[in-house]
Amino acid sequence: MQIKTYKSVSMKDVLSRIKTELGNDAVIISTREIKNDTYGMLARPMVEVTAAVDYDDELFSRHVQHPRPRAGAETAPRKAAVTDFGEITSEMAEMKRMMNTLLALSGASRPRPNPLRDTLIARGIRESLVDMITDRLGDKAQLDEIRGLLGKILRASGATDGKIHVFLGTTGVGKTTTVAKLAARLALNEHRQVGIVTLDTYRIGAVEQSRIYARILNIPLYSASTVEEFRQAITHLKDKDTILVDTVGRSAFCEDFIDGMRPYFDRVPVCKYLLLPVATREREMEKITKSFLGLGIDRMIFTKADEALVHGSIITHNLVFRIPVSHITVGQRVPEDIEEASPSRILDLCLGDMT
Repeated sequence: MQIKTYKSVSMKDVLSRIKTELGNDAVIISTREIKNDTYGMLARPMVEVTAAVDYDDELFSRHVQHPRPRAGAETAPRKAAVTDFGEITSEMAEMKRMMNTLLALSGASRPRPNPLRDTLIARGIRESLVDMITDRLGDKAQLDEIRGLLGKILRASGATDGKIHVFLGTTGVGKTTTVAKLAARLALNEHRQVGIVTLDTYRIGAVEQSRIYARILNIPLYSASTVEEFRQAITHLKDKDTILVDTVGRSAFCEDFIDGMRPYFDRVPVCKYLLLPVATREREMEKITKSFLGLGIDRMIFTKADEALVHGSIITHNLVFRIPVSHITVGQRVPEDIEEASPSRILDLCLGDMT
């Protein structure tokens, strides 16, 4: 990264020098008016501008192309990386806006944007991430080049090792239906011995809904409302190949809820999935994810893709949080409407009909 500071009585002169010395890719980091003491009372005020160039390659390589490896249950470093990346993309967007404003005021021409930029943003991908991608590839990059880059950096993966799988999320995200879909696939298609534990004893009819699914599939189901009952249920199902745990849906912004869930999984080897509907607004999606990170999230499941007009939020979330996506649900049918995620499937869903 190259950073330089310029001083002049004219903003136009400063911008001209920045363009000549640093090129069109330079961004303005800060501007301020300073006093010129050279000529005493006759001195004219000056402007001081700090500009930088060659930051995109470094940031893109550090935070997107080579993300920090996730290490088992060490959730604190992952959370810190998430915060850093979110702050960086926000700062980059602000710097770009500042540069564009100054260029407009000075009469200088702006770099020609990639013609696919607006289309990608319209698909629900965050603007700052789109700019990072198109800046990296150049203003003439074609769709297949963008798909190729995203295909390398999107993260998708199946479950971690272990027999207990816990499904987390706010009310109405589709946890119970998703558990039923996965239970049916495991029992009917893979001929595995499956058991279900439901912690959702608050919602009216929730246990009965799970019991109906379990009866149809001929698999055991236990309900638990305390940590002790949960441990007993796990003990009863210890001979099963896979145990699926449906949790209660509550607001992720309730600290008591997150704290109350934590003892259930202490010293229990589980794979934790966070479920989010694709159509959730980006800010809410981020807040929910950051809240549940306190429980340690291993995989993402994006639900109700059939109810969303655009699906770019999957790409945005994956690039920011770097949590692998395991499944995408595309309807209410059990067990048909669930798909294993892969970078190519995510790209087909988000960009499939782009030309």
